[in-house]
Formats: sequence, structure tokens, C-alpha cells
Amino acid sequence: MASIRNLPVLQNWDCHQCGSCCTDYWVPVSDEERARIEAQGWHNEPEYKGVKLFVGYGPPWRRKYRLAQTAGDRCIFLNDQGLCKIHAKFGLEAKPFACRLYPYILVPHGDHWRVSMRFACPSATANKGRSLEAAQDELNLLAQEMEKWDEKPGYKRASGPGLGDPPRMHGTQRTSWNDLHLFQNALLIILKDSRSSMPRRWLKCLALARICRQARFEQISGGRLREFLDLMLTAVDAEVPRNLDRLGAPGWIGRVLFRQSLAIHIRKDQGVRRVISKDGRIALLRAMWRMVQGTGNLPRLQVGLPDRPFADFEQPLGELPASAVDVLERYYTIKLGSLQFCGPTFYDYTFWEGVEALALTLPMIQWLCRGYRELGQPEATHKAVTIIDENFGYNPLLGSSRQRFGLWILSFRRELDRLIAWYGR
Repeated sequence: MASIRNLPVLQNWDCHQCGSCCTDYWVPVSDEERARIEAQGWHNEPEYKGVKLFVGYGPPWRRKYRLAQTAGDRCIFLNDQGLCKIHAKFGLEAKPFACRLYPYILVPHGDHWRVSMRFACPSATANKGRSLEAAQDELNLLAQEMEKWDEKPGYKRASGPGLGDPPRMHGTQRTSWNDLHLFQNALLIILKDSRSSMPRRWLKCLALARICRQARFEQISGGRLREFLDLMLTAVDAEVPRNLDRLGAPGWIGRVLFRQSLAIHIRKDQGVRRVISKDGRIALLRAMWRMVQGTGNLPRLQVGLPDRPFADFEQPLGELPASAVDVLERYYTIKLGSLQFCGPTFYDYTFWEGVEALALTLPMIQWLCRGYRELGQPEATHKAVTIIDENFGYNPLLGSSRQRFGLWILSFRRELDRLIAWYGR
């Protein structure tokens, strides 16, 4: 039985009962959970008489179920105070596994699990609550149950402790877990280097990615690989200019592909915050087209987005205060340290492809920050991270060949570098 290791030391979390997860997502339930909830006797309550507790989805030959929602897209078990009725009446363990796991993400890592977080949860973004180290026992229990879920009918186990190989590095190139950790640690050293701005840190990560993609590591491993990466850390620091204005503005292709990817990350298709998706596919396609064009006001792809013209998002943001940089450093450290950006957890992206996908979230976050200036900092950064991370790894469009090809173009043409520098100004 695999355990949880490498807990993020800088991350705190506790549920603060904001109810956002109960109004934003579908909650899948297994057959066992469905039977347990039905046995709790909810149909004896007047408000649930004749009311469906579950909704089926998927093809008939692979039918799955989720908790039903009210007409307002709220979980059917959410009370007026934003609390779970199942939890209140029967305790935490009676809730569906998906509810108990959120906002944790358990990432298979050879013989153990690593923990990431969904920063779509406001408490995770704000770092509110007890340290994750204090939740070690709880996380180990969740890991045990995760393994059981992987074995349920209809849930194919793509990878996992004891079964999973390391994600591919680039193309068909693979390496050992120990060597992958050396690449991972090199990136973490860059991202934790407070002497550079966050945009410059990411530009150094991308420079390292380009070098490593061109190299072959069949004969370089262990201590020799560590020595190579130490040399590369010095090289990329010299390569990336300290004055990022030298990179210039992104080109037309870079801006179009950026806004296309941005639209995928800020759209909301479930829950109380969805807007345009309620009006049908044509309305959604029109909104996405406006995003690609970048003219007029930002479409209402979800409730709460800034009602501002696109031109406002092109204005300089200014240097971020330390409190906002700390949010970004914590966010990227956790994503990189857990490997949530590649492999089976992220649409089978290769390691270096996933690094680029994660890097693209920085200009998105700083673009969106411009729309929340009135909140001040770090609140504007909190808001932007919460929105962008909601779809990161959870929107199937990110795994499409079109999206991956667009990411390749951004990388190949160095538009990704220019986007990071431009929206970091």
C-alpha cells in the first residue's frame, strides 16, 4: 500500500465552508456510494419526496452517476447556510469520496503519491488553515481509498503507485524516476530564486527546457546528470536578459493562440457561475470567437469576470508586491513538485510539454490580474489564480491535438517567452 510523500511544506488548507465547490462542480458517485446515500433515508424527508438524488450520464454501456443539483445548479444536499446536509447528519466519512478529496489532488509517483492542490478553492489560494503536514494521516487514508476507486468497474487505472512508469520526457524519450527528480529539482531551484522576478524565473525554466529537449540522456545519468544541470542553471541565468523589454511584444499569432487558450481556462460550463454556456453552443462559439479576435469587452464566460474592454488588459501591471509573488511561487512550486502538469494526471503530456503548459498560465494570471486592479494586491492575484487553475488539468480541451499543437507553435516561435515578458511588465 503506497503512502503520501513530499508534502508541500508551504501550503496550508482547511475547509472554510464557502460552498463554492458545492455549486461549481458535478460530484461523481460510485455504485457503492449511491447505495449508501440512498440507505441514509433522505426520501423520508419532506423536501426530498419524489426528488431524484442522482443523475446518470455517459453511454448506456458505461453508465455513471453524479449527485443531482437543484434548478440553480447547487448540490441537492447543500443547505441555505452553505453546509453539506450529509456531513451535518452522518459525519465526514458519509460524504462521497470526491467531496472528501477536494481540493487535494493525489498524483501517482512510482511507489508513492504526491499531493497537489486545486487552487480553484479560495482557501487553498489564500493559504488558510492548518499545514498539510498536520493532515498527513487524513491524506494517507484518502490515498488508500483512491487506490480502491481505481479498481472499481468503469474506472480504468492508467497509472499509479507500483504500476506507473515516469512520464515521457520528450517524444518517446524516457528516464528513471531518480533522474526525473533531478530535472524537477533544477526547475524548482529556478522558481524559488527570489533574486529574479517571476517572469524571468519562468523564462529561465523555458530556456532549460529547450536545452534538455535537444540533448540525449541515455549515457548521462545520476551524478553526471546533476553536474550537467548545475552547469545549465548557470548558463540559462546568463542567457535570459534581466531587462525583459528586450524580448518585445508578442506577435499576432502569439496573441491569437494565447487568447484561445485563455478562453479555455476562464470558461465555466457547470455550476452557478456559468453564463454563456447556458445559452447553447452557438452563443458559446460566438464568445470564443470574440476572445480570439480580442475586440470589444471581455465575454461573460463566467459570472464575476471583469466587464472591461480587451484594451484594458494590455496596460502595464507594474511590479507585483512580495505578497503576490509569494502566491505565485507557492502555486508553481506545488504544481511542479507534485508533477500535476504531465503524465496521466495531465492528458499524458510529456514532462517538457507540461512545463510549457504550466508556464503559459503565468501570462494568463497576470493578464487577468489587470481586470481586478480595484481589489488591490495580493487579492487580485488570488482571484486570477483561482479562476485560471479551475480548468488547469480539468478541461478535456487541454488534451486535444489542436491545443497541444498551438502550445507547440507558441514554444517553437518563442511567442511563449514574449507573452510571459509582455504581461509581466
